[in-house]
Amino acid sequence: MGNNKKSAGKNLIVQGSILAVASIVVRLIGILYRIPLTNIVGNEGMGYYGFAFEVYQILVILSTNAVPVAVSKLTAARVARHQYKNAQAIFRCSIIFAAVLSGTLALITFVGARWISIFMFGGIVEVAPALRVLAPTVFVCAVMGVFRGYTQGLGNMAPTAFSQVVEQLFNAVVSVAAAAILISRGAAFGAAGGTLGTLMGAVSSLVFLYLVYSSYRPQLGLRMKKDPTKKLLENKDIYRMIGLTIIPLVLTSTIYQISSLLDSALFSNILKAIGYQPSFISSLYGIYSSKYQLLINLPLGITAALSVAMMPGIAGAIALKRHEQVREQMDLVIRVTMLIAIPCAVGVAVMGGPIMQMLFRDTTTLPGRMLIIGAVTIVFYALSTLTSTILQASNHMRIPVVNAGISLGIHIVFTVVLLAFADLHIFALIYGNIVFSFSMCVLNLRSLAKLIDYRLDIPKMCGAAVIASAIMGAVTFFVYKGSIYLIHSNLISTVIAVLVAVVVYALVMIVTHGVTEEELYLFPKGDMIVKLLYRLHLL
Repeated sequence: MGNNKKSAGKNLIVQGSILAVASIVVRLIGILYRIPLTNIVGNEGMGYYGFAFEVYQILVILSTNAVPVAVSKLTAARVARHQYKNAQAIFRCSIIFAAVLSGTLALITFVGARWISIFMFGGIVEVAPALRVLAPTVFVCAVMGVFRGYTQGLGNMAPTAFSQVVEQLFNAVVSVAAAAILISRGAAFGAAGGTLGTLMGAVSSLVFLYLVYSSYRPQLGLRMKKDPTKKLLENKDIYRMIGLTIIPLVLTSTIYQISSLLDSALFSNILKAIGYQPSFISSLYGIYSSKYQLLINLPLGITAALSVAMMPGIAGAIALKRHEQVREQMDLVIRVTMLIAIPCAVGVAVMGGPIMQMLFRDTTTLPGRMLIIGAVTIVFYALSTLTSTILQASNHMRIPVVNAGISLGIHIVFTVVLLAFADLHIFALIYGNIVFSFSMCVLNLRSLAKLIDYRLDIPKMCGAAVIASAIMGAVTFFVYKGSIYLIHSNLISTVIAVLVAVVVYALVMIVTHGVTEEELYLFPKGDMIVKLLYRLHLL
């Protein structure tokens, strides 16, 4: 039994690591292509780009984001019982469900792009061209999400990981090229060119996933022939299951994203009402959406990957009533998430300004100040997303929706007050996000304690990471300042400081036994890591 637990934990970390590495690659490509894109279209164009993406993200959540998770959960539960015919039926019905829903939303968005721009963003109609390009992307992403969810439900995260990289590569190339061609027609069309890459990236990813699925077909056919299941699910029952699974996921994700959409709408409308010029508002929001959020979201992609990898395992274990295994997976994924999120937050707070200067040649103090204040949201968002996934995987689908709704209400009131009366402009959004993510953490942890008697052991899960991160942050700060004094190069000093940060954090965690030898074995190539540490006399 002990070996089975260790194997389950190792498989979770391996599958999560595959998605995490892909997430890092995808976000690094995102950072790299955003640099020339920002230089081409400018802060004003990136503001239009950012406003359009806020609407697009809501559409994607309504029709797409919940699809992989729902299909993964439903498929994993059937595969755990060897019901391969029912798993295939779920896949087929999911494609029809996603295509109809996303196609309807895409058509409405394309036709009503100008009206949406006027209504949402205080008459900034320059958002419309980018929004029209993004409309068909919603349909492509929805179908793509079904393929990703199906392979995840089979326990294989590699197709999702590779398709994400393929998608981002096409996105990067087409975005920069199209923006460069269309910028001559103005910032609005430059932004639309940037969004064209999103569409072409999604198309390329869908083609890749279909080819992967085609290679799976012979193996899936053999499994279905051997499937002893006599009671096959009817289509109407499958659609009902999909709806009941997707709706709570959609509502939770929508509330997460709608907080961002409301931020952009409140920000543009309130600042315009108190006298700020539209071009200044768009430029300020461009810094927030294309620079600040880009760096904040990089580590969140890693922790989100662990949530995705965890869902099939917990759903399968619940289907087989292995409650102890479920609890152990919860402990493992929360601990690993905190080991990543806490040092990332400290690193972004300490090195955010120099990294912005390195990436965007932005020597102003505003982005760095934004990151110092907002870095803590990395920890809160990582934990709130993870606890929401745990509640949903444990069949408490409605609870994260309620918690998110309460947090959104608090967030809106707080943000409006800061925007209208404190004149904090972009910092009002950052403080509002801190309040929202912290509220979600508190409410989700309270729900876990009440519903499944799961209580977060904060010293065990976070204590070592907090101490190691504090030491890392102090050392990194002085290394960067010393390097700047001696070398006078921000690029070289930033690279040196970031490398030192990684080494210092790892050494402190190992020397203080913040991470144990048993936990190291769970990681990919864990045996090699342990052998190396013994040779260095660190274990």
